Amino acid sequence: MDIQYLSGPIAENVEGKRVVAVNTFKDIRENRARLGAWTRPRDRLDTFMASKPVDQAVTEAISDYFLLRKYRVINYTGWDLSPESLSRIPADLVVGGEIIHLESDAWTSVRTKVTVHVQLQIHVGKVSDGKVLRQKMEISKEIVGVTSRPERIEETLNQELSEAIDRVFQGVL
Repeated sequence: MDIQYLSGPIAENVEGKRVVAVNTFKDIRENRARLGAWTRPRDRLDTFMASKPVDQAVTEAISDYFLLRKYRVINYTGWDLSPESLSRIPADLVVGGEIIHLESDAWTSVRTKVTVHVQLQIHVGKVSDGKVLRQKMEISKEIVGVTSRPERIEETLNQELSEAIDRVFQGVL
């Protein structure tokens, strides 16, 4: 499965060309490669695996969020998520955090039931203020349909990840 940001509503970067440093997100899930499973009739099980490391994919999704909004994005490693280390970062904002849950499971009998669970802990540092906002975002969704395909399950997972990203930054920027 490919994890990516699907564009939501785009607000202009009203303060001009601001710079955001995106720190690599930490994947704290138990099984870092697994994104879910699909249980089909006769107990056939298909496991959904990430096409690239999930920490890398979520970090890229966060970067894409800002790029679409005309921010200058720099990749940054080494932020410990504390306010004390903000002064060394060459940006207006710095973003980092943890991936707590990112999974999509499906069960098919006559109909297919898909559940998606996304939980992120996001830290946004405002370098000029020396302050860090921490916000946990959790989204769970269940969809029941007549049929489903792996591509549809992937799309649903990406939609929910994107919604979580949109919600976190809605009131912050």
